[in-house]
Amino acid sequence: MKKKPAKKSIKNLLISLVLMSVMGISTSCNSRSENLYEQAITELDAGNYPAATDLLEKTSLLEKDHVQKYRYLGEAARIARFELQNYQKALRMFRTIILSSPDELQRISAQEAVAEIYMENLQDYSTALKELQILEPLLKDAKKKEKIRLRISQALYLTGHGDQALEEIAAAEKYVKYQGLHFLKLKAEILMAERRYKDTLLAYEELRQKNASYFAEENLYIAVSIVYEEMEQYKEALDYLLKNEAAVKDKVYFELRIKRLKAKIANKPLSKGIRK
Repeated sequence: MKKKPAKKSIKNLLISLVLMSVMGISTSCNSRSENLYEQAITELDAGNYPAATDLLEKTSLLEKDHVQKYRYLGEAARIARFELQNYQKALRMFRTIILSSPDELQRISAQEAVAEIYMENLQDYSTALKELQILEPLLKDAKKKEKIRLRISQALYLTGHGDQALEEIAAAEKYVKYQGLHFLKLKAEILMAERRYKDTLLAYEELRQKNASYFAEENLYIAVSIVYEEMEQYKEALDYLLKNEAAVKDKVYFELRIKRLKAKIANKPLSKGIRK
């Protein structure tokens, strides 16, 4: 007469079967995710960006490794943003990463992308400002943090809070190491927008003294001439351009500015030119 298998043996067998089944499902899922990823790469190489994006998103859903899962989703989001210019789809995927990824760097990178989409692509500066203010305290890298603080100042200016932007820039002067020239340029632009022309000229001259090469590359000799023109000091604007002609990069625009200023001088009341 055969003995009945012990309950413990049956229990162990069942556990083994369950484990094998789970491993099989996991392996199957991973295999499917790998296949989908290969298909996504093929579509990407062929320039079929909508299909590649959808396949990468599906790959992310199947992938069991959480870091890899959100890496796939991040790739899909970047394609949606840069190639498809489907910003709402990109935002949805980046927000999923922010809410669900266990990897801090992935979450921060996604938050940065969300802020840039609102700032650069959608030009929704109010929302961009909120997203940048969420991002800034998360950053540990001093260089990147400084760049984001500059972006916050820009967003404040673009949302009509010029005075707050100037306060941010003034505070930045105490710690700035990497973005000092950009902060100072933004300061001059804000002062110009507020018609504080004398302060604008001082800011531009400070910038020129700090880095003449940057000043020339940014075409700021032209910007200074425009400040003088807004003050109706046409001769000063003309003299400034002629004095710095060799440093002006945009020669076509330079000639147009010279012609415009000469015409304004000629037509200015009490001038010796012929008024039209």
